[in-house]
Amino acid sequence: MNWKKIVTILAITTLLTGTLAACSSSPKNKETAPTEQGAENTNAGKETNGEQANGETTSFLVSEKPIKMTVHMGTKESGVFKNDWGIFKRAAELTNVTLEGTLPSTVADFGETFSIVIASGNLPDIMQALSQDFVKYGPEGAFLKLNDLIDEHAPHLKKFFEENPDVKSAASDSEGNIWFIPFIADGEPEKGWFIRKDWLEKLQLDEPKTVDDLYHVMTAFANDDPNGNNKKDEIPFFHRNTIKGIEGLLALWDGYMDYRIFDDKVIFGPLEPEYGVAMENVAKWYKEGLIDKEIFTRGGKARDVLLADDIGGLTHDFFASTGNYNEQLEGKIEGFRFDPMLPPADVNGKVKEPSKRDRSKNFGWGLAHSNPDPVAAVKYLDFWFTEEGRRMANFGVEGDTYTMVDGSPVFTDKVMKSDKAPLDVIIETGAQSGFGFHQDYAYEEQWTLPLALEGINEYKKHDVFMDKYPLLKFTDAEQKEIQKINPKVETYIVETRQQWILGAKPVDHASFAKELEKLGARKLVDINQAAYERYVEEMKQ
Repeated sequence: MNWKKIVTILAITTLLTGTLAACSSSPKNKETAPTEQGAENTNAGKETNGEQANGETTSFLVSEKPIKMTVHMGTKESGVFKNDWGIFKRAAELTNVTLEGTLPSTVADFGETFSIVIASGNLPDIMQALSQDFVKYGPEGAFLKLNDLIDEHAPHLKKFFEENPDVKSAASDSEGNIWFIPFIADGEPEKGWFIRKDWLEKLQLDEPKTVDDLYHVMTAFANDDPNGNNKKDEIPFFHRNTIKGIEGLLALWDGYMDYRIFDDKVIFGPLEPEYGVAMENVAKWYKEGLIDKEIFTRGGKARDVLLADDIGGLTHDFFASTGNYNEQLEGKIEGFRFDPMLPPADVNGKVKEPSKRDRSKNFGWGLAHSNPDPVAAVKYLDFWFTEEGRRMANFGVEGDTYTMVDGSPVFTDKVMKSDKAPLDVIIETGAQSGFGFHQDYAYEEQWTLPLALEGINEYKKHDVFMDKYPLLKFTDAEQKEIQKINPKVETYIVETRQQWILGAKPVDHASFAKELEKLGARKLVDINQAAYERYVEEMKQ
């Protein structure tokens, strides 16, 4: 086994350059994600130490004797694992497994830290990492393969994987070996359209139902002074994401920024002629002042600034956070209403939402090759897929951050009436901290304003969500091709898209597509098509 020598060289190189890739190298997955001794297990089923919501008792004991295991875990959102996190202390009482964090509180770059730890060869018993790290270093001997351990000792995980083959696939390599337990998100709704309903009413306009309606409304927002300050300062469409902010607009002309599957055929949006049509229209709208002139530079504070200044009219963004502006600006802007609306029908008459929440995230936790008691460890991972474990992972500590009301967890005033955001409060217990568990969307619903929930329910009722592009697995040879081709393709797309919209050059999709072909974009499509076909076969098994 020579993986220690190999990763040591890689880690030293990483430290010298001062960087570590912190996102999947898959071309369609751009999301940056967090990177992060037991005694022999004996008859754990003898004792009763937990109570289910239905009143029945069950045992979660992993061992009759207390076990300590070290854990490498940390995310940008929650910080490093803390030994006093409430849900893990409660889990220790129930399972007899106590976790001890290995990362100092001063760690800021989790990618670099992971590289150093894995290069040392002295791994903590449980490791949090990216899927690409598990799939890369697992076969080299750094992590334990979990298939047999789950089949024999983790009934809840086994059942979950059987019922969710897409998640099992995301946790596995191309050979079907499971290397980690991913964080699994819950709920389809992610983003939606929001519009100044009070502006519509003032201008006596109906909510836009088609692309033409939307153009008419945005033009009125720009020219008819809906904020009433006698200035032409309104910005009809704005967004805080400088790269993907126009995703919702492109879909109105059936254009897409990434990979999609139609009739089992993989397409790459920028190669398709519809992308050119969409860009022509977006560039036209930008020139006419219907799109924020600073959409590529304003950044993450766009919602805060433009809505507070009473000049922003329309956006396409996350339901929960965007809906909250109604509460934040109530009383500060007379009549302010920033309401969700269904997507306007595209040029083909179809109402659709291109965004959809990812289920299996590209990170989670797995077991180090040196874990002294893999059976006890996998039983501990399994605990978080029991009813009790999942509830704790989502809502925190019963009696502290939540109580049970009519069989369901309800957040306490400590969470709902805190000066902090509700999520920040429950993260202080360790809940929602990005380890391997199945999220429950009910946790987020409790602090989502009714207005946003109504919008979410309308999107669900009308079934507008497009299918999510699956998390595909690539062979080593395919991965090398992707890493060679994708950076050039992505750079060219981003630069050209901005030039088109800003009017620096005319939209010429034919020439654009030819250049993409030269850069290898069609090769990427072929690679994704092959990987997708393997994925389809895997789902049939």
